[in-house]
Amino acid sequence: MTALRTLGLLPLLLAGACNVTDEGNGSTSVSLDENRIEAGTDALLNETEQAADAAINGLENAGPAIEQSAADIKERAGRVADKIEKVDVDVDLDTGNKASNAN
Repeated sequence: MTALRTLGLLPLLLAGACNVTDEGNGSTSVSLDENRIEAGTDALLNETEQAADAAINGLENAGPAIEQSAADIKERAGRVADKIEKVDVDVDLDTGNKASNAN
């Protein structure tokens, strides 16, 4: 997101480097300050590089967390399976026809 915001600032960088002067005789001069463009470009590149580094670090740190979550899920699933195996259910089935009183 920071990289997109940084790229969005590029037109402002160029506009900020422009100098417009009214010559007073009906003409206007426009000049570009190359030093401002260079300094602004360096700042934008630095910001983009920092954003990329942060994204890379985030991805690198996510790997171990995902592995740990998978291990936790596997361990919990094993405990549930053990509990299911230990369940003892007795079913008595009476097939005799007994009259029921449905009052």
